[in-house]
Amino acid sequence: MRARRDPFATLARLRRLAVDEAKRDLADALAEARAREQAAAQALLLLDQEASADAALYGVWLPAGLKRAGEAAAEAEAAELAVATARALLAEARAAERAVELMAERYATDAAKRAARKTQAVLDEAAETRRRRG
Repeated sequence: MRARRDPFATLARLRRLAVDEAKRDLADALAEARAREQAAAQALLLLDQEASADAALYGVWLPAGLKRAGEAAAEAEAAELAVATARALLAEARAAERAVELMAERYATDAAKRAARKTQAVLDEAAETRRRRG
């Protein structure tokens, strides 16, 4: 007789893969945010360093330096939003994975109950047959 396949095995595997992918995406987003934060800090540090240099050159350089610092800060903020999104997607993936686990547990419990009822019905039938003969 052919063994029954777990109907939730493939779905559980897919959900596990989705969680793994979401973890990788979060790690990538965190690394990107860290890099963007460092770039923003570097841009601010460069502003400070240039301020202590020649005042005439600083005046010429300042608009470009402020622009770069602003862009770096915006990129860092966008990267932090990407981290928040990646965290939310990981939470969703984990919730979906847990839902499949719960469905599989419920299915297994129901299958065990059906098997017990079937066994009990066979025993009841045998007892009834024995009672009629006896």
